[in-house]
Amino acid sequence: MKDEWNKYTGYHLLIFVMSLLTPLVLYLGRHLDDNRLTSWKWAFDRVDPSRLILFWGAALVVAWFASRFSFYEKRKPFVLFAAAFIMAAFFWSEPEAIVDAARYFTQAKLLKVHGAGYFVKNWGENIFAWTDLPLVPFLYGLVFRLLGEHRILIQILNTIFFSLTVVLTYHLGKTLWDEDVGFWGGLLLLGFPYLYTQVPLFLVDVATMFFFMLAVVSFVYTLEKGGTGRVVLAGVALFFFFYAKYSSWMMLTVIPVIFVYFLLQNTGLTIKRGGAAGFLAALLIGGLFIYYKDIFLGQLDFLLEYQKPGLKSWSESYVSTFLFQAHPFIITAALFSLITAARKADFKYIIISFLFVLYVVMQVKRIRYTLPIFPMIALMAGYGLAEIQNKAVIKHVVLSIIGISFVVAYTGFLPLLKSLGVQNLQAAGKYLNTLPALNVRVISLAGEEAVVNPDIAVPILDIYTGKSLQYEETPKNPQVLEKARTSPLRFTWEYPIPEFYSFKVGEKDADALVVISDNPDQILLDAIENKILHYPVRKRFQQSSNIFQHQTFVTVYHK
Repeated sequence: MKDEWNKYTGYHLLIFVMSLLTPLVLYLGRHLDDNRLTSWKWAFDRVDPSRLILFWGAALVVAWFASRFSFYEKRKPFVLFAAAFIMAAFFWSEPEAIVDAARYFTQAKLLKVHGAGYFVKNWGENIFAWTDLPLVPFLYGLVFRLLGEHRILIQILNTIFFSLTVVLTYHLGKTLWDEDVGFWGGLLLLGFPYLYTQVPLFLVDVATMFFFMLAVVSFVYTLEKGGTGRVVLAGVALFFFFYAKYSSWMMLTVIPVIFVYFLLQNTGLTIKRGGAAGFLAALLIGGLFIYYKDIFLGQLDFLLEYQKPGLKSWSESYVSTFLFQAHPFIITAALFSLITAARKADFKYIIISFLFVLYVVMQVKRIRYTLPIFPMIALMAGYGLAEIQNKAVIKHVVLSIIGISFVVAYTGFLPLLKSLGVQNLQAAGKYLNTLPALNVRVISLAGEEAVVNPDIAVPILDIYTGKSLQYEETPKNPQVLEKARTSPLRFTWEYPIPEFYSFKVGEKDADALVVISDNPDQILLDAIENKILHYPVRKRFQQSSNIFQHQTFVTVYHK
């Protein structure tokens, strides 16, 4: 192995140089990244490039050194799971950067407080669902109910989902081709810097990606090998994926593609096995759909009338998604694989490339909608890299991709997200946890230019603190409410404060008071000023990145 590695020293030097130059070129062109959350122009605008080169160079040296060994290839599924879990765990300190987390947390907490039966009966009615589907919040709620209401538990669960997705990517590649294609594809899923920032969040995207890959792999296994257990797993996995996220339903179009491929291989068995799995999935999906029919149909109407027209203003370019938020080598290898598969007339390849082509044709440009097909793109890239005859060269390329991607996410994206105003809620929650106070009254104030209802900060603050929060409502400006009707963040103004935050007039004073506003110089009402007089100690959290129009400022008053 060593002699073979030394034989291709020139190639390894070229890989090192190209791997170092690539992020440097992206840094120089960072203004082209129009990602709405982790744009390079925000993450690296004030960073010394010499410092970045030092970090990138160190990562590439480690990748070069690691590529000389093969001990980590002996237990591929374990290695993939462990690597994904450990690397994603570095991002657990990230704050909740997307306000949608408030909805999912509230739904989960309602299950924790009232039980699974209450959740099933009241989801979409007494439980505010907006355009959500129930599966993932239900799972989060079960975690809270069984293990306790702790954010870290949800982060561990999502990290497991992410790690299992890497393993499932490996298994799909191994089943369709061989271990090498699967292993490279699984490893390359660690080459999407954006993915690392999504794993710790109280959202549904990573879980949706997992259930998609579980559905695809189990369906392929069912058609190829049969068996009652595999049929049941495929049917249940399709059911789970269907109720994970509306925007991912289009991904189900790959299931007929898989079916047709295997139909051409073995018509009789494919009809029998695929029909059984499809019937079970249809039975489960249809049963739940009938139960929530009015809610689902209402949500679908709303998605078509309100959210679909707004997608153009929420989109991000493919330049951003595939050059900045994913390592450029991945999309290069994926595009090369299209040519390679066409040259070989490899019809199995359609299974992994179909959705990528479909999304490009349909111009799906919202990265959170594209995220669930990242495993397929990684597998396409693995297929392309497998054309290289020397495994040491492939390994060096793959590890270099992972090293650069991790460093970009950890030294760029994570500090950026920690610099946002939402970090104030995380800091305030941790501060509250250090106080002897048990009950905390929360007041939110919306300024005249508010784009997000600050009330939504109450459940997000609750994510970070173990204190009992009591929300006290304040009047909103009618003009602000009118503007909110056409806002992309309209749900924040329609979000109903759950009863477990309710404050009843006449209750004794709380042990602490929290004031949340979108303006650090917000003028307080006299009634609030009078309340503050009872709390001599004040702690302000006023970090602001000045990137987004919406800001969150928090002040904690206590005795």
